[in-house]
Amino acid sequence: MAASLPRLSVVLIFVFLAVHISASRGDHDLLPTTYDSSMCPGSSMCGNVSIRYPFYLSTTTRYIADHNYNSWYSCGYTDLMISCQYERPNETPVIFLGSGKYTVLNISYDTNTILLADSDVFFGGSCPVVHHDLSFDNLWLRNTSSNDNLTFYFGCYSSGGPVEVPLDLGKYRIDCNLKGPNGDNGASFVFTPDDHGKAQEHELNQDGRCRDVVSVPVRSEVLMGLMASNESMLWSGGYAEVLRYGFELEWYPTPTATDQCHLCEQSKGKCAYSQNQKREFLGCLCSNSKVGHPDCRSSKSSRTDHSI
Repeated sequence: MAASLPRLSVVLIFVFLAVHISASRGDHDLLPTTYDSSMCPGSSMCGNVSIRYPFYLSTTTRYIADHNYNSWYSCGYTDLMISCQYERPNETPVIFLGSGKYTVLNISYDTNTILLADSDVFFGGSCPVVHHDLSFDNLWLRNTSSNDNLTFYFGCYSSGGPVEVPLDLGKYRIDCNLKGPNGDNGASFVFTPDDHGKAQEHELNQDGRCRDVVSVPVRSEVLMGLMASNESMLWSGGYAEVLRYGFELEWYPTPTATDQCHLCEQSKGKCAYSQNQKREFLGCLCSNSKVGHPDCRSSKSSRTDHSI
């Protein structure tokens, strides 16, 4: 028994060292010392929209294959991935937020704003249906003061046979050839923020009164312009044009103050983020194809130089 102790001690030492090395590994060890610079182009075009950092195309992500870590990573903020899709007759940039697919109408890098429209409205004819609210978690994106909301109530007063719509709701009823998200033929309504009190007065949001309630952002100036010129147009299909003009979101110059992305950007680098749910800052992608951590003033010389 005594003779086996030295061998056991050696094994324990190796186990201790392996655990210690694994525990001491930081995010900066996950990326190699160089990277494929084609994943960080100065600019890419999709349709007539210029895609630049911190946005990135879905085709430019790369994979980290490591025995302790496996993930795709991006040259840009995790949630700002844009897919360039062929939608006849042109290429169309789209971004996914929550369960929704949105067409990118414009990106202003001077004002840090992106103009989006629900993709459903471009293929819904003159009387499109919106199927979902806007959903995002405010990590990189936030609403702007340039937006108002339209609130839709679909399939109302339809359960148990025909039910007469109250007279004072008639003004707000959509009178074009619209069917709700579930294909129902009940009455459907749309309310501006100023008129929404009427919907609450009739408790349209109560269970069973209407089948679906969807609230979507729209540009205030477009909505107000329509209401000023001919407000009755809103309910005869004019809401479709308001939806197609989209809404505006703002992105943060840096994702958070706690990670080290701001140091990377201050050194003229671009932040690499994991594509998993943790959205980890992995390193700084520099113009010379080198990877720094946390910024381009530092480099990782401790690892073998290779690219992925």
